[in-house]
Amino acid sequence: MIACISPSDRDFMETLNTLKYANRARNIKNKVVVNQDKASQQISALRTEIARLQMELMEYRTGKRIVSEDGLESINDMYHENSMLQMENQNLRVRVKAMQETIDAQRARLTQILSDQANNALAKAGEGSEEIGNMIQNYIKEIEDLR
Repeated sequence: MIACISPSDRDFMETLNTLKYANRARNIKNKVVVNQDKASQQISALRTEIARLQMELMEYRTGKRIVSEDGLESINDMYHENSMLQMENQNLRVRVKAMQETIDAQRARLTQILSDQANNALAKAGEGSEEIGNMIQNYIKEIEDLR
């Protein structure tokens, strides 16, 4: 705040009042308060409770939580066992996929070796035609795929 004062004697009262007003204005302290009414606070609290209750209901439906005969809540052991078995199942699926890739690579290698042996046998017999070698390789590959 800027206060305009005068050093002259005739403006003494006005200068004194201005200085008093500036002093009072300087002592004013503002506090920030969220402008939220009680209804909106209660609505947000109820929404969070609804979300929590929906999560709890989902846990009851999936079998994660159970209520015993005496009314006590507990977490179902079957749920934990089921989740562990699902993780193990997923790990086994990954291993099976890796094994299948290994089997496919070994099959391709076996086909190549068998076709090379057939080509060598044809070369020794004197019929080293490349066309026949390719045909033999395709037959061997088809036989391995059928196995």
